[in-house]
Amino acid sequence: MESTVEKLEAMFLKSEADLEYIEKRLKLDFINSTTESRSSSEVNPALMLEKLKAIKAKHSSLSSEVKEILAAQKHSMDFITNNINSAMALIHHCQRTTDVEIDPLTVSEQEFAAVLSSVSSQTKAETPELPERRSQDVT
Repeated sequence: MESTVEKLEAMFLKSEADLEYIEKRLKLDFINSTTESRSSSEVNPALMLEKLKAIKAKHSSLSSEVKEILAAQKHSMDFITNNINSAMALIHHCQRTTDVEIDPLTVSEQEFAAVLSSVSSQTKAETPELPERRSQDVT
């Protein structure tokens, strides 16, 4: 999940650099064409540059949205993991304090627990810590 977001972010950065190159190239071509022909061309490069600036602004906003989505995904995953771990700890505590025997986990439950722990450790290893949200934000 995070590697896909990182790839998408890298693609946005590359496209932003490409847009800057195109903008500079268009300005240079416009300067060269006006000095050679001494007349206005059919296509207005200034208008094209304005459209290009609008595209760059949209690109920047999309890039920031991707970062916000990544942070929200990490927060959600941490919240879910913490709640499941708390529930499992409570179940184990209840099992130890009472004499009730609970059947061992099924194969699918064991697989889920393994996936959950691997995703949790992978998430913590790959992303920097975000500031904790207040408990009222989580509702």
